[in-house]
Amino acid sequence: MGGGGTVGPVGIRLAALMVAAIALPRAVDAQVDAASRLAQVTLVARVAARASIESVSPTRETGRQGLLREASVTVRLSTNAGYRLAVLRTPTSGGPVTRVWVRAAGGGFQELAPGSSVTVAQDASPAGESEREVGYRIETENSVLELPVRYEIAVNPTI
Repeated sequence: MGGGGTVGPVGIRLAALMVAAIALPRAVDAQVDAASRLAQVTLVARVAARASIESVSPTRETGRQGLLREASVTVRLSTNAGYRLAVLRTPTSGGPVTRVWVRAAGGGFQELAPGSSVTVAQDASPAGESEREVGYRIETENSVLELPVRYEIAVNPTI
């Protein structure tokens, strides 16, 4: 271990560094011009997709014909991605509302049976804050207009 004629791994590394140090200044000098030019850089920030229902207005009656009443509510949304808004009919136990129809995203009215849902709005692009008007037709004998529904919002998946 005390011999002076062998070169170990440390000696090989030192020799390689010395060779690089001698050759390096010329390589660096050749690239000074290229490194000093302006370069365009694009930064991309990714944020998790989110959507929330901020508020639902009280039900407003807009028309009446016999037992059939028309009404609407305004749903206020906050999103940063595409979304789908659905109305779900909650189970009722023989209450005053017998049938409910909701205006679907396509424009026509669809009946909401207890436990079923209808998509009432879709937006493929981020919308920020927005309001959606949801129209209903309700068959009821009650003078108080209470909709047996709840709202759900889902973020459209992005790939």
